[in-house]
Amino acid sequence: MASYTKPPQEQLWTKDTAQGSDSLILSSNPLAIANDKSFPSNHVTSRTPLEIRSISRKRPRHYIKTILCFLVVAVVAAPWIKMTLRVTSKRADDEPNPPALPSTMVLLRPPSNEREIQSVQAVLAEYSDPILYWNEFSNSSFKAAHGFDGDESANENHPLYTYTSSNHFSSKRTALLFTPGIYPIDIEIGYYTSLYGLGPHPNAVLFTGDKGPHVPALDKFTDRPPFGSGLNTFWRSMENIATRPSGKGGMTWAVSQAAPLRRMHIHGDLNLFDAGAWLSGGMGANMVVDGEVNFGGQQQWIMRNVHLKKGAVGGAWSLVFVGCEGNVPEERTGMEGSGPSVSLEENPRVRMEKPFIVLKDRQLQYSQTESVALDDYELELRVPKVSFGKDAVGPQFYESDEEVRNFRRVNLGVPSTSLDPTIAAIENHSILQKALDQGKDLVLSPGIYSLSSSLEVKYPNQVILGLAFATLIAPSNGMPCIHVHSKVPGVRIAGVMLEASVLSSEGRERHSSLLQWGEDGVLDGGDEDNPGLLSDVFARVGGSSLDRSVSTDVMVVLHSENVIGDNVWLWRADHVALRPGEEANFPRISPLYRQTVLGECQVKNGLIVNGANVTIFGLAVEHTTEDQIIWNGDNGVVYFYQSELPYDVDRSFAAEKYVGLRLGSSVRRHTAYGIGIYSNFRDHDVTVETAVVHPETYGVDMKNIFTVKLDNMGKIESVVNGRGPGPTPDLGRGVPLRCVNSSCLCTSGS
Repeated sequence: MASYTKPPQEQLWTKDTAQGSDSLILSSNPLAIANDKSFPSNHVTSRTPLEIRSISRKRPRHYIKTILCFLVVAVVAAPWIKMTLRVTSKRADDEPNPPALPSTMVLLRPPSNEREIQSVQAVLAEYSDPILYWNEFSNSSFKAAHGFDGDESANENHPLYTYTSSNHFSSKRTALLFTPGIYPIDIEIGYYTSLYGLGPHPNAVLFTGDKGPHVPALDKFTDRPPFGSGLNTFWRSMENIATRPSGKGGMTWAVSQAAPLRRMHIHGDLNLFDAGAWLSGGMGANMVVDGEVNFGGQQQWIMRNVHLKKGAVGGAWSLVFVGCEGNVPEERTGMEGSGPSVSLEENPRVRMEKPFIVLKDRQLQYSQTESVALDDYELELRVPKVSFGKDAVGPQFYESDEEVRNFRRVNLGVPSTSLDPTIAAIENHSILQKALDQGKDLVLSPGIYSLSSSLEVKYPNQVILGLAFATLIAPSNGMPCIHVHSKVPGVRIAGVMLEASVLSSEGRERHSSLLQWGEDGVLDGGDEDNPGLLSDVFARVGGSSLDRSVSTDVMVVLHSENVIGDNVWLWRADHVALRPGEEANFPRISPLYRQTVLGECQVKNGLIVNGANVTIFGLAVEHTTEDQIIWNGDNGVVYFYQSELPYDVDRSFAAEKYVGLRLGSSVRRHTAYGIGIYSNFRDHDVTVETAVVHPETYGVDMKNIFTVKLDNMGKIESVVNGRGPGPTPDLGRGVPLRCVNSSCLCTSGS
């Protein structure tokens, strides 16, 4: 890469108040960029430092004029200087830019001819779920090898079948990085695979294949033939990309939890279903959809800051729309007949987008026939700022309030290659913590990082961004994977998966967790103008580990105030990987996995919130052995909550009065929209008294609360505080039992 030569006498030293250190803002000419039509117009002022020339002492007749020009430019530049664009002078501890990319990060440029199209298509096929056709499936030796019996002739006329268990708990993770341009490509996005556009806005990377990036319903021959199922279609994502499929039907994204769409422009319809497959999603955020959104049989879904040009149809139980624009569906309770409840929040109190990576501005002067050279590029970390009021509504692609951080101050983490697990955990922690202690941001390349101790975040505004479900395995002493210190505002934790480990008997923390924000007993009001962020944070206890004694007390604990959650799924595994030679314990449910039973993968609570003013967009907590959520902080807001109670517990779960959501006795104000809590007591006949418990105060505002009995034994007798309907012989499996609000004066299903 050509080196950058610093121009003489065209620099201005200024104080970087956010970091408390001196920064060098380099100069460039904004007018020249403004006149360059190939450069995105929205980048002229917001992402380009202003040129400030030194004053020449040799021309005194221009001195006053120069001073006036300087003052005018300084006034204009002040807001952007305040944004603290991190263009700094070289330092000894700087990181290389571009960083050396590991094999788990695949950088691609647009194909320019048919041969290149086929080449890119072949590369991408490696990251799709394997597809089987009917003749392969019907082969008796294949069926016998995988334990399938009976007549599956219903599948015969269905064109594709997908076998997925080999990838479901895979250790493989891949980030596919697309430089700006057009991709006439199809890709079925597989497990632990994420697609990222590297342009400044979604339309910089456009897919125009017959299907483009898509996710069909999986397990078509193991679950509900011929439709298949998407109930286990987790852990895949797409960000900062536009799609315009050339075939009929639009873009298909038939997924469940932990499969978000972000910062997207869908030129056409968006289908969040696949025929009659069961699905349990999901989130779409910061998007434009030109066509219609069809939820199909999605049990539940949240759309945040989406422009819906042609509206939305379908859905089974609950839809939530927050900060959306365009043809947004009207609010409904779900009691008007068939169809979901629709919960609306037109003006959310805050909005904070996920950080993302792009190519440096000067390399974005592209055209449809010209692509970025893969051997000459630099990366930037873009950190969107918090928004309020009208700025918290609608998609946000071209706003000027993104902080631009050079990758010289970003550490690209790569997992240790040591075969000794103890050494690997020490190396992972040592390298990553050193970068954090230097004040750098972390971008974790795809992979699995065992940790010997917590990653301690001590400085305001630091970012930990995981790519393609970068996975942190908790220390064996019960310390969290990540600990954000008290009174450290503006921290962003995004795109990471947190996994429980087997806890040691010695030196163990009294209260173990996977993520801790703040400290117990330390008052931390946070910063309402610069809150913390958890975005696409997924935790799991069990699943991939062959040791079912993995455990933690709680997955996430929030002690600090003013923290935002944006798509958080906290999952105690209901099914886990089979050991070599092990047979499934419930083959009627699935021959591919072991179903978790009592005593395995132990975790008491998914989320404990002690801080006030916590806001979460899109929250799911499932299968923990006590209360799923304990919320003690005041003035909390939850837009969308989905929960399944544990399948394997005995009647002691009901005797202890555990619930899906518990507000602490000191809570005086709390808002929650679209709350669904489901039961599926597989092993014991358990009758839970109620789904939600909260103090009887006027400050608690809950809307569209419901329960569902999914299958098997037992039930939830009421919805909120002992009020609301429970299942009956006539209204049993799969029927939402609803309360419009927590008074339950207006109900359905009773």
